Amino acid sequence: MAGTTDKPGNARLDAALRSIGLAGLDAARPYTGGPRSVPAPPPPPTPAPAERTVAARRDWLLGVQERQRQLSAQACGLMRARGLSGQAFLDNFYAPGRPVVIEGAIADWPALGRWTPDYLAAKVGSAPVEYQGGRSGAADFELAKDRHTRTMPFDAFIALVGRNDTPGNEAYITAYNNHRNTAAFAPLMADVRPIDAYLGAEPGMLWIGPAGTFTPLHFDLTNNMLIEVTGRKHLRLVPPAHTQYMYNDRHVFSAVHDLDDPARIDAHPLVRQATVYDVVLEPGDMLFIPIGWWHQVRALDFSVMMTATNFLWPNLGHESFPGD
Repeated sequence: MAGTTDKPGNARLDAALRSIGLAGLDAARPYTGGPRSVPAPPPPPTPAPAERTVAARRDWLLGVQERQRQLSAQACGLMRARGLSGQAFLDNFYAPGRPVVIEGAIADWPALGRWTPDYLAAKVGSAPVEYQGGRSGAADFELAKDRHTRTMPFDAFIALVGRNDTPGNEAYITAYNNHRNTAAFAPLMADVRPIDAYLGAEPGMLWIGPAGTFTPLHFDLTNNMLIEVTGRKHLRLVPPAHTQYMYNDRHVFSAVHDLDDPARIDAHPLVRQATVYDVVLEPGDMLFIPIGWWHQVRALDFSVMMTATNFLWPNLGHESFPGD
């Protein structure tokens, strides 16, 4: 009959409910009994912030910390020190991850003033050495190191790179070649001394090349000590807090490549917001570069440098680095 809410289906449901002792319940309403009732489903979990939101928050925090550091010239400056004890180095620079130029630490090295191109060629002679070659015409010479590996007699290498009137980035002995060159460079190790306030006894890795050699903008996965023996090098450093401006595209490298190249800066304009520290290493200077600090290196003269990672304290980072 028109206007009634009774339906045959409802009558059958009422009869079924009475047969199991549930007469009188309104089947149109959900059951809301006591503790034995079926619990309501839990609310859906709050979705996690999108990955870019997490990254933005991280960058915000690092940026705030860096701006606060910049309030104090003492806190943010790239300091120079002389006569720095091991404990003072640990407390003020190594543990906090802060760069420092250390002067005078290798004043007792015979290598200082002795490692000229002629002296090096006479000591090592024609022993074959490995180096990085064919770099000038390749944009990825640092990423494709194996492709750029070459070998030649050392005295021929010095004849190629040892004249300051022929600067360039074509040929360079780097730390990547260290293992293959250990035997050839053994005669030079009599000219170095341990730096036992900061480092273990093992000798560092040699870098030898002409004025104009260039290592593009990157960060390292270990703490590094750069020890300038011959010639000068210009370094530009950027703190890890400004990684968001560095266009980190492949492994530890920046698409900016060179902070001195106006075209690169124009193509990557965010890098203008980064704080850049400049330092020129003179013979006898050491520079501590902590893990994660961006840097690029350009030789101003024929240069011999050693780098060391064998600090007296744990130097961990590369083992857990995410990505290839």
